[in-house]
Amino acid sequence: QGAEVQADYVPLLNSLAAYGWQLTCVLPTPVVKTCREGNLSTKQIVFLQRPSLPQKAKKKESKVSNL
Repeated sequence: QGAEVQADYVPLLNSLAAYGWQLTCVLPTPVVKTCREGNLSTKQIVFLQRPSLPQKAKKKESKVSNL
């Protein structure tokens, strides 16, 4: 009652999106802290994933036998 939840992941997501990372899940934890002003804060675990990149095919060097 009267509580306001603030979670701003936009800066984090924008900075990681350039490298292909995507947010998959946010897991709240039971860790709760109270500051002097009475504000509560919690810790959350953020799961990110990035699609796997195709492996570059290694060039096979052909062996030439000298006769």
